Amino acid sequence: MDGRPTTDPEVGGRIDPAGYPEPSASEAAETLYDRLVGYGFARRYVEGKVVANIGLGSLGYGSHLLSQTAGHVVGLTGSTEAAAQASRAHPAPNVEYRKVDLPAIPYPEDRFDVVVALEGSELLEDLVRDARRVLRPDGVLIVSTLDRRAILETGPEGDGRRDGMHVPEFRAFLGQHFGSVRIFRQGAVAGGLVFPEAGGATPASVESAPASAVFPLVGPEPTTTRRALAVCSRAEVLEDEAEQERPYLLLDRDRRVFDECEDQAGDIELLRDEIARMQETEVQAFRDSYRLLFSEIAVLRAQLRQSEARMRQIEKRAQGAERRIRDMKNSATWRVFEPYRQLRTRLDEIRKGSQEE
Repeated sequence: MDGRPTTDPEVGGRIDPAGYPEPSASEAAETLYDRLVGYGFARRYVEGKVVANIGLGSLGYGSHLLSQTAGHVVGLTGSTEAAAQASRAHPAPNVEYRKVDLPAIPYPEDRFDVVVALEGSELLEDLVRDARRVLRPDGVLIVSTLDRRAILETGPEGDGRRDGMHVPEFRAFLGQHFGSVRIFRQGAVAGGLVFPEAGGATPASVESAPASAVFPLVGPEPTTTRRALAVCSRAEVLEDEAEQERPYLLLDRDRRVFDECEDQAGDIELLRDEIARMQETEVQAFRDSYRLLFSEIAVLRAQLRQSEARMRQIEKRAQGAERRIRDMKNSATWRVFEPYRQLRTRLDEIRKGSQEE
């Protein structure tokens, strides 16, 4: 490279002069650093080795990082497009890319010194079996999976797929195929760093603390992680065991995880304000509706009272009319005119009969 950033079609972002891809707008900084940490850690095992790097998606930048110390790297993917993009974006004399039918690894037995499989969790079991076949007797498999416990603690089950493994389950499965299994925990971190201006940041003493100004507590307890990473071999003891057990820290040089967290915190605060405003609006609307309904009920009650008063008045008038009618029927005048009324009734019946004839 000539020192100028270039575009990486695999990750949709840019590559800095050191060869590390910059995150695209569609890829979270934490996810990117999870990948970079995995490949950075794997580099301690690949110096001068023949390496197979297996990936289901982006492949070139991981193979590129491994090739900086490995003797030869073969990037294997199940996508023809991914293999072509990796070849265009990350060509190197000691790197080749192939499209294969994963999880099968189409190479003879004892072909590779190291197999790296950091991005194929859904094919994990089959990949591990075939990786053991193509590894030399003292070869090393570096494989990772999502930590099932961390997924369950931090999010919903999703669509029901069984992503990842619990760490004891991961260890037991790998132990069926390899005599030596070392489990590491992996995750992107954010924090603070103090280092001498002249000497740089290596080596560094690592501690952790909760983000609390009320109850500060600094100690060696590790940060929460979402992935488990294993280093496996058929050999019982790997070379340089003490050296390779050391934790690995890849610094967030441009504070992308920090900035992402700050942006997300700002977005969360905006969402909280919006939710609060919506709740206040809904409460006010409920109060207004309640007041209106209460007013309507009061009007209806007043109308009901008026109607009841009118009904009482009508009942009183009806009772008075009934009394007057009874008085009329009981009067002497009513009795005197009773024969006349009967006569009129008969005459009306006779007339009606004559008209009908």
